[in-house]
Amino acid sequence: MTDAAFVWRFFDLGESRLALTAPFRRRAQVRPAAELARAFHALAHEPPYGEGAVQPPPGGLALFEDACCLGGALIAASGALVAESLVAKSLVAGPRRGALRQESDGAASVRIWPLTSMRRLAGDYIFLRQPGDGDYARWLIDLLPRVVVAAQFCDLSAFRFVVARSTSQRMQVVRDSLGLFGVRPERIVAIGDAPTFFQRLVFPLPAAKYPCGKSPRAIEALEYLPARFPDASDAPRRLYVKTGEDEALLDLLKPSGFVAVEPERMSFAERARAFGKAEWIAGAAGAGLANAALAPRGLRLLAVTARGDEEAFYRDLAEVKQGRFFSLRPDADSAAVTALFDDFLA
Repeated sequence: MTDAAFVWRFFDLGESRLALTAPFRRRAQVRPAAELARAFHALAHEPPYGEGAVQPPPGGLALFEDACCLGGALIAASGALVAESLVAKSLVAGPRRGALRQESDGAASVRIWPLTSMRRLAGDYIFLRQPGDGDYARWLIDLLPRVVVAAQFCDLSAFRFVVARSTSQRMQVVRDSLGLFGVRPERIVAIGDAPTFFQRLVFPLPAAKYPCGKSPRAIEALEYLPARFPDASDAPRRLYVKTGEDEALLDLLKPSGFVAVEPERMSFAERARAFGKAEWIAGAAGAGLANAALAPRGLRLLAVTARGDEEAFYRDLAEVKQGRFFSLRPDADSAAVTALFDDFLA
């Protein structure tokens, strides 16, 4: 039995494509982009940014022809899944009706129903998607910095950019952040999780692992963005990221000069201005706190976290920015909180 995701007959109907197949799930081969792409450019490996730090993913850029995006993952013309498009923890075991899922033995599988209508997009595109890419933190720290990699090999003005379809507020953040790299809104194409074929597709490889292994190259690109807003000289140096349920912690920090911000209510430009000068940042773990990636080197980052991946994500972010991380557990006693705050504010 073949392990290609697509081995079926296709019927091309103008700007769409229909697949003639049986409604069963097919296990798919997963191979590196360098083996599947028509052309591949590798970047130099980045050195670890701390003792014992997880190595960031190897940088690179791959060119595909007649590739398919399914649920944020890439399927090459050969029918194999592109390994780098299946980022860590992006596939989870799910209901059998799901198009792309992970089996109990770790293998990936694909299922497309008969006569599924698939878009076909002609021209040249740069791919800024991954499974589970509805999360703002992944957009900011992994997907957005890939534009810098693409710019080393491509004239960005000649390409359209593929992003995940999302809410109007999230799409505005995507447009605004890409605009800082010179990408005009009309060059941005948002697609959902249904199969979409591309005539030519440029795939900048991931810039981060989850929860650890963020690319120093990517973080440097994000640190540059606040400089695009010279009127941010009066931005506060101490920020508290509000989530709506943490007034007690905010009350403790206000006397030390912390200013509360709510990133989900801010445009991307406002986020860049606010976080671009912050040297102390505190708040509950969440997408809003990921804006600390826009802050200067050497920041002090305090996060209210549970144990596990949540804490590891922010600790890793502070380390790649050559700063210090402080973890406050929700069940910490008053003495531990006082000692932590003294160290954090020192």
